[in-house]
Amino acid sequence: MNKHWLQNGIIVAALALLLTVTANAQNDIDPRAQPAIDIIAQSEDFADWLAMNEGWYSDAWFEDEESNFWHVEFYSADDEWIGYALVYPDTGEITESFAPQPLPQEEFDAMMPRIEAFALQDPEVLAMVGDLSLWEYDTDYNVWDQEWETYFYRGLDAWVVSYWLEPETNNIYISGIEDGNALDEDEQLTVFQDQAIALAYEADGIDQALDGYDDWTTYVEKQAGNWSVEFVSGDEELFYALVDINNWQVIESAGR
Repeated sequence: MNKHWLQNGIIVAALALLLTVTANAQNDIDPRAQPAIDIIAQSEDFADWLAMNEGWYSDAWFEDEESNFWHVEFYSADDEWIGYALVYPDTGEITESFAPQPLPQEEFDAMMPRIEAFALQDPEVLAMVGDLSLWEYDTDYNVWDQEWETYFYRGLDAWVVSYWLEPETNNIYISGIEDGNALDEDEQLTVFQDQAIALAYEADGIDQALDGYDDWTTYVEKQAGNWSVEFVSGDEELFYALVDINNWQVIESAGR
């Protein structure tokens, strides 16, 4: 083995460990977590990624104290979440990890034209957009879902095409086509609940019912196509409304 290579390798490893310790010295972190953090920070999935995020720091806690099993979260210097891992420091086993790393630039530059060309020739995509000349489109790698996506835009319309790459052959397949404006289930529920509360505030008598209270809690439930909204302070119901957000109508209401 080349002696200079060995010496340089030792220096690099020492610097990596020093950077790990320095990053976490800024935090009020359980000192017992340091071996877990060091193992992850020097792992294949995280070493280069953390080096790209100068000033990173971590937070760690026991998943299971008896077996010395740790959960470690990593953050950039500006507090952006940049990954997590679960590790047994006694054995060095990392059981689960994820870091939203971008693709290496060479791989991105090689794949992006292939992905976009595939999308622009796919019969399902062309059937969806119709006249392609009327759309703007952009292809990028989604670091959070770790998949390629092409975004199609036209006015208020938007579609997102995602892809799956077969590891052995590197063949491209479409894994999904979604409405770019569609909300996920939780987001949509929040929108409906907010609309129900807003409509309940238009009900007759609500001002008098809430007068003198500033600590109420609002509870919203789906009721056979409509929404019930309760305004509660402690154990006391101050106001109740049943609303139809589709027709923007208060069906019934009652105050204290």
